[in-house]
Amino acid sequence: MGLFNFFDLFSFGSGDGGFVTIKTERKIVSDWEKISGLLATRQPSSLRQALIIADRTFDAALKDMVSGESMGERLKNAKTYFDKDTYGKIWEAHKIRNNLVHESDYDPPYYVVGDAIATLKTALTRLRVRMP
Repeated sequence: MGLFNFFDLFSFGSGDGGFVTIKTERKIVSDWEKISGLLATRQPSSLRQALIIADRTFDAALKDMVSGESMGERLKNAKTYFDKDTYGKIWEAHKIRNNLVHESDYDPPYYVVGDAIATLKTALTRLRVRMP
C-alpha cells in the first residue's frame, strides 16, 4: 500500500487524540445526523433512542483506538484521552444508556438524557472525530 493510500484510510488526530478510520468517521457522521433528527422531535422515546445510538457511535470510535472486549474495557483503556471530569461524565452517560436498555422502569428526566448525549458528542470531538 502506498503512502497516499495509507493516509486515506485514517483520520489522524492532532495533539492528544488518536485516530479512527475514515469508514468509522463516516459512520459516526451518519449516526450523528440520525441523532440530530431524533433530538429535534423532543419526544422522550426519541431522546432515549438518540442516547443509545450516541453510545454505540462513541464505542465505534473507541474500537478503532483502543483494545478491549467490551465498551467498559475500551473506555478504561481510553482514560488517558480525556481529562478526569470528562472521563467521569462519559462513564455516567454510558451507565444511563445501560439503565435505559436493561431496566424497564428506568425513566430519567429529558435533561439527563440530553446531557448524556452532549457528553458523548464532546468526547468524540476530544478524540478529534469531525462532527457534523
